[in-house]
Amino acid sequence: MTTLHRAQQLKSSVQEITKRDEVFSFLKPDQHPLVDTRHNILLYIEGVNKSFDGFKAINDLNLYIKEGELRCIIGPNGAGKTTMMDIITGKTKPDTGEVWLGSNINLLKMNESEIANAGVGRKFQKRR
Repeated sequence: MTTLHRAQQLKSSVQEITKRDEVFSFLKPDQHPLVDTRHNILLYIEGVNKSFDGFKAINDLNLYIKEGELRCIIGPNGAGKTTMMDIITGKTKPDTGEVWLGSNINLLKMNESEIANAGVGRKFQKRR
């Protein structure tokens, strides 16, 4: 192995480690055989609305997460973060909108256990 080749490998490794918009390649799971990500979108949420007794918890939410992309959802209390996660994981059904895993799995037609078996889950923080 030449010095130039080693330097190129090192440069490539450093570039991968310093990427901030994706998880590390060794953390990316193998592609799920049933999830079609040919269009590079892993989670597709469009036009989602949810109201609780007249209170609009979510108003026209659009979110697209690419394969390997890392997103953090932040906001004040009552902004709809938990409601969004409840919709994605099947605990709550939206009033309108679409939620897809890849381009072929409609999460709104599945129950919570089917969504979990498809690889979508959540982890709660433990209180101290």
